[in-house]
Amino acid sequence: MANPLLPGSNSDVTNGDALYLRAITENILGWSDPKARLDKALAGDDFLLFAQRIMALKPRLQDQPFLEILLRLREEEDNMLPPGGFFPVAEALGMLEHIDRWVVEHAIAWCAKTGDDAEVPICCINLSADALLNAEFPVFVKAQLKKHDVPGIRLCFEITEPEALAHPQAALKFIRALKPLGCRFTLDNFGSVKVAFGHIKYLPIDYLKIDGSIIQNIITSPGDFARARAISITCQRLGIRAIAQNVESKAVLVKLQEIGFDYAQGFGIAHPGPISKIR
Repeated sequence: MANPLLPGSNSDVTNGDALYLRAITENILGWSDPKARLDKALAGDDFLLFAQRIMALKPRLQDQPFLEILLRLREEEDNMLPPGGFFPVAEALGMLEHIDRWVVEHAIAWCAKTGDDAEVPICCINLSADALLNAEFPVFVKAQLKKHDVPGIRLCFEITEPEALAHPQAALKFIRALKPLGCRFTLDNFGSVKVAFGHIKYLPIDYLKIDGSIIQNIITSPGDFARARAISITCQRLGIRAIAQNVESKAVLVKLQEIGFDYAQGFGIAHPGPISKIR
């Protein structure tokens, strides 16, 4: 079957996904051959590592810097294109794992040349389902850590809750493969559909990142405030650190501290920026 993202495709134009992806590649990104463009970015220096600070809300956690690693294409920054607009294209082309490998390799290399152990942040790396399902991906991570002489404790892999629910055995195997090296793990987008902890007891995670749909309205919505507080209490009892996503105001930040959250992340704390400028 012809690929709807490549020139000359004869795929059914009534397919909404194909139309959407063609609109991104042609009208927004301006690419005529998206696979060739992504291959070129992987082979060269067209990808850029960005990072967003994750703020510790408790004094005993503030000694260790904490960042989420993000990815940008150079032309996104140069031409003001939407950040991450290439991800749906990469997913459709089956290239997400290749991109994950690029991010892991370059994040570890950055850690290797950035200060001593006390100064090097924990780098949180988002993991695609393709990488999660590939049994060789942990082998690649181990090889990169060894190559650059970086301890595993510098990495924290983020697995979305929907992916963990869809592939529980793969998620468990992935965590078990890298946990002995000191790597840490976050369950991301927790509560995006509903709040449930039953599946968490089977996953030895370190952090729970609460979906922004809950966090953003804790000042104005008693229901969301009650959910956030209950999540915080449950995390404390389970020995898991709670991270609030999409924190955009000081009022929300203060409320999160009051109810015992461990970390917060969002534009109200720090905007993403090039990792090369992180101090």
